[in-house]
Amino acid sequence: VFCSNEKDEYVILVSFDGFRYDYTDRFELPYFDYIEEWGVKAKSLKPIFPSFTFPNHYAIATGCYANKHKILGNQFKNELGEYSYKDKNSVQDAKWYGAEPIWVTAEKNNIITATYFWVGSEAPIGGLYPTYYKNYESGINPYKKVDQAIDWLEYPVSSRPKLVCLYFNEPDHAGHVYGANSLQVNEEIKASNDILGYLLKSISKLDIFDKINIVIVSDHGMADVGKERIINIDDFNIPGIVDGEGPLMSVKLDSNINFKIDDLAIPNVSIVSSANNDILNYHNPIYDFLLIADEGWMMYRNNHLKAYNNNLPVKGMHGYSSDYMNMHAIFYAYGPSFRAGYKIDTFELIDIYPLICSILQIKPYNDIDGSLDVFKTILK
Repeated sequence: VFCSNEKDEYVILVSFDGFRYDYTDRFELPYFDYIEEWGVKAKSLKPIFPSFTFPNHYAIATGCYANKHKILGNQFKNELGEYSYKDKNSVQDAKWYGAEPIWVTAEKNNIITATYFWVGSEAPIGGLYPTYYKNYESGINPYKKVDQAIDWLEYPVSSRPKLVCLYFNEPDHAGHVYGANSLQVNEEIKASNDILGYLLKSISKLDIFDKINIVIVSDHGMADVGKERIINIDDFNIPGIVDGEGPLMSVKLDSNINFKIDDLAIPNVSIVSSANNDILNYHNPIYDFLLIADEGWMMYRNNHLKAYNNNLPVKGMHGYSSDYMNMHAIFYAYGPSFRAGYKIDTFELIDIYPLICSILQIKPYNDIDGSLDVFKTILK
């Protein structure tokens, strides 16, 4: 599959943050429907654990679970210190990022790449950036991102990217603020369809249109939460440091305590090992165990609950086990590498990295978790 670049094809990778697998069932969405008819659609796309934005966008980029790619959350502490999506210094520091993202693999193979916001693309991972990239800023008009992608694809061939990654922050934001079943999320679903339509119309005018593959994904889904499903972790007197809030918390036990996971039982919470967890493919050695809430439940400390006035700061949340269907995302693909009108079953988003390597005809990084096997029926 990985040979000299005879196909000369392009990939546009598009992510709509928090676009749940079943959102496209709510309405007629002509551009998603067009791709379903003339390309490929998956039943759903299964995120890695934890089902947060940063770990999953970086899993899409690398084909690896969090224990290999090292981005354990949107914000987290580990043996390297403290990482936060809000902190430019950590976001742009390559020490945090394990494995090898697709733009680095491509650039190593002399393929030009471009990203308009993608987790990891602001850091010199392996000493390399995408040839063209943007530092994250909120509030950018989504149509401006599409225009920039088209502009890049109109560059002379010697400076034109073969891989363009585009990130859109809706419908995730609306899902958090208003809930997964809200009118506001429905509006953002329609807006995502409009953005996709604008992208399709724009690329159809390019000379290289018949060489462009579009891969449309999201990073996770969304579940409704409510104040009747709040767990106050301080009620359980855990002897140690408890970090985090919401669906996932991390516990570092006091050193003089002889305490085992079996000693603790919290209703609606799973308690699992934090280090070398092969089931979750998760590794954070500075904590002893993780608290993972059941879908729709939220965990807080007393100080959080006081700050939130015993209410919830959000109406929708993700980060729960990837086994819940409400955490699942979308996958659509269209272009010369894909057969038309094909459906495939649920697969894991770590498989997207080898898919893009295959289309670009480059050898994948040597230690990935993803596989090309799921795509055998849908690739030409």
